[in-house]
Amino acid sequence: MNTNDTRLALEQLQKGTMLHRAGQMGLAQSHYQRAAKLDPANADAWHLLGVAALQAGNPALAAKHLRTSIKVRPDFAEAHNNLGVALRQAGRHAEAIAAFRNALATRKGYIDAVFNLGIAFEAAGAPAEAERAYRQALAWRANHVDAGINLGNLLRRHGRLAEALSLLESVQRLAPDRAQTNGNLALVLSDFGRQADAVRFAGAAVTLEPEQALWWKALGVAQRLLHDVENAIASLRKALILDPDDSTCALELALALNEGGESEEARTLFAKTPVPQGHAERVRWMRALALPAIYRDDAEISAARAQFATGLDDLHAGLKLDRPQSIHEALQAASSVAPFYLHYQPHDNTDLQCRFGDLIARVMASAAPEFVEKCAWLPRAHGGRVRVGIVSSHLMQHTVSRYFTSLLTGLDPQRFEVKVWYGGGTLDASTQFIASKVAAFMHRHGDVLSLAREIRNAELDVLVYPEIGMDPQHQTLAALRLAPAQCVLYGHPATSGAPQIDYFLSGDALEPVDAERHYRETLVRLPGLGTRPLRPPAPGAGDWFDAHAANAPLLLCLQNFIKLIPAYDSSLAKIAMETGARIGFFTRNPPLMRRFRERIAATFKAQGLDPENHLVFLPVQRHADYLAGIARAPLVLDSPWFSGGGTSLDAFSVGTPVLAWEGSMARGRQTSGMLRMLGIEELIARDEDEYVANTIALCRDGERRALLRERIAQRRCELFDDHAAMATFVQFLENATPQH
Repeated sequence: MNTNDTRLALEQLQKGTMLHRAGQMGLAQSHYQRAAKLDPANADAWHLLGVAALQAGNPALAAKHLRTSIKVRPDFAEAHNNLGVALRQAGRHAEAIAAFRNALATRKGYIDAVFNLGIAFEAAGAPAEAERAYRQALAWRANHVDAGINLGNLLRRHGRLAEALSLLESVQRLAPDRAQTNGNLALVLSDFGRQADAVRFAGAAVTLEPEQALWWKALGVAQRLLHDVENAIASLRKALILDPDDSTCALELALALNEGGESEEARTLFAKTPVPQGHAERVRWMRALALPAIYRDDAEISAARAQFATGLDDLHAGLKLDRPQSIHEALQAASSVAPFYLHYQPHDNTDLQCRFGDLIARVMASAAPEFVEKCAWLPRAHGGRVRVGIVSSHLMQHTVSRYFTSLLTGLDPQRFEVKVWYGGGTLDASTQFIASKVAAFMHRHGDVLSLAREIRNAELDVLVYPEIGMDPQHQTLAALRLAPAQCVLYGHPATSGAPQIDYFLSGDALEPVDAERHYRETLVRLPGLGTRPLRPPAPGAGDWFDAHAANAPLLLCLQNFIKLIPAYDSSLAKIAMETGARIGFFTRNPPLMRRFRERIAATFKAQGLDPENHLVFLPVQRHADYLAGIARAPLVLDSPWFSGGGTSLDAFSVGTPVLAWEGSMARGRQTSGMLRMLGIEELIARDEDEYVANTIALCRDGERRALLRERIAQRRCELFDDHAAMATFVQFLENATPQH
């Protein structure tokens, strides 16, 4: 080859490079090919041909050209690196790893090569080696955003959530305007239960990269877990439009639809969605145990109940626990599926809940046999303070914390050492107050078995769950023996069904005479409400109520729509017909509200009533203003079967009478228990006729309502200042852990 050919080859490379930068790939390749033909020993020409082939999606051709480049110039680091990329794209991971190592041997501190080496190790199923490579890239360049993202996601996939969160938070601060930094941070925040933060960062990701399905999915999942069902459905639908083959997204949409009352569409999605690899058992549980959030009629309740019972039988019969992988999949299912809606059916569900508890217990006996056996230590053998553990996901501004904060933080630190494991995603003033009053406060969310190990290693004397049944992970913990004595409070007022929970602590005012048959646990009746609930804040502005009251009495039903059974609609219609009253509901969950509104409107129309005149759907207010509006209402109508708790405390705190329809189990007797403590038993109805008659009579008797308000105002301290439950709780803790 002569000098002129070398010069012409360089000219061709320059032209090709300019065209390449301008995006004219085909013309650029032509010039690279001419350069390689003119000067076959020009390593740059072969390298650029390889790069062009890579960008054109032809890794095999790219590898061929890049090998030629390396043959011509063995120390060509970039060619080794790009050869590795081509081999990785072709699925030849071992050869790719060798190529990246050659690049690093050729050039010390080659960041791109060590980063690509990490990707290759991940693809080859070598996470430890991948982690080392990513960490080396970050050591060489601390602000390497992509290495930080990849390492954070690697740590997240392997359950090292705290490390992943710290890394992804720092990466997001480095590049706040990149969709990947925001979206991947949202994913790990959701793993931690910090759904509000996850929504914020996932929202930023979809704004920056609106055509990426993963970010819409992350947003939708976090919204669903925040119970923002309407927006969750919209986000998950968008994700599925962008990626119709994402079966996990379809299943998340099915869950959101079910929570929004769209149970038929949810069932269809559950049935037709292919099972994602590794999720077969979880999907089997989801399909078997899915229950509507709101029912059209009693027939649908019966059908759902029968389907649930059959589903339980099928799960028991088909449960496979013979291999590590099958145990892992069963644990994932048990940690993510809970029959929360079961207890909103107007039936005694004790047997079904216990059968579910047995199912969880079978899984946990295989997943963590060492934590099912009796504790190796005796209670209080350490000779010090009684060690009390608290496990909850609802120690934020929530009914659970309103009910039990005084009980949990009122233990004498001279006699009790209280440790809290909190799994909720919200850290607010309520959480901070509890954390300040206990010996140790751990914010934990993630791997169930790691949490179980941490709790057991604390060698507690007694473990207390304020609620079991709202966080699926806690039902798996409740199936283990983590302390010599284990008990549950009534934050979710139904038996846990767990054979390892020894005691159910309830309020004597809530329980019927035969209450023991409703619990698998030994029932312990604490005095009164079984606790000393926190007082609501001072009322704010109630003008919003006046704007909706119009010219007829506006009676309020404060309950979540899932508590309102179909038979209750006709009771409300009878009240409206006889009194002309309007009945107000709060729109806490718009999809459920629409479902409920359709159902009750049909009932009112069937009774000859105009729903527009008698049904009012009120916007949600901040708590203080909500209280002020309740204070202006003539009456509050409580729901049958599953009564108000925090809502009734709200009403009584501002003096408004609440009409109770007493049920046969504790979940339907909270309001009636409060009325007995107030000495106003005449507001407790035993059946529909009495409930309707009581409401009609009070609607027509303003003087009597005024007298009731006076009596409530005089006695409401009985609800908020009763210290008897605290004393009995202390006695229970000491009796349940006899000193050895």
